[in-house]
Amino acid sequence: MNQSLEALMSSVCRALQEDILPELSSDHARSQLAGVLDVLDKVESMVVWSPDVVREQVDLIESCLSKAVVFIAASGHSAPSGIAADEPVNPATQTALLAALADAEYRFARFTDWLFSPPERLPGPLSVELHELLRTTLRNTLKAQRRLVPSADFSSMTAPRPQAGAKGGTP
Repeated sequence: MNQSLEALMSSVCRALQEDILPELSSDHARSQLAGVLDVLDKVESMVVWSPDVVREQVDLIESCLSKAVVFIAASGHSAPSGIAADEPVNPATQTALLAALADAEYRFARFTDWLFSPPERLPGPLSVELHELLRTTLRNTLKAQRRLVPSADFSSMTAPRPQAGAKGGTP
């Protein structure tokens, strides 16, 4: 699903408030709807919408940045400040997970900027290794994002449909 949890919950609540509530004539039905809206509001702040891909992206970027810092330090150079996480990232809510991704992406962009304009000339092998690390991370994060995009199943649209009363299988 491509819609964020916040947008989906907001749409549901808005539809209930604007379309359903005015049509309810009994106090009991209105109070039940008020309870549903309250529960939906609470659920929205506690539920993580498909966290796997976001968590995978965070892990991929954090792994890249950690490796980059190690490679750079091992070569005797100084890594750009602020690209390593201050503390281990383990977000528990959707909001915290998205914030962790935004932070990791910001630090990844800083690393990328540094790599394309380092303050000192990097040795050839280190530069190649860091660029390969960058490419691999970008490729893998794009693969993770791609899984969120629904793909059309054209075979199910064009496959012949069994006729009514037909028995399956071949003799």
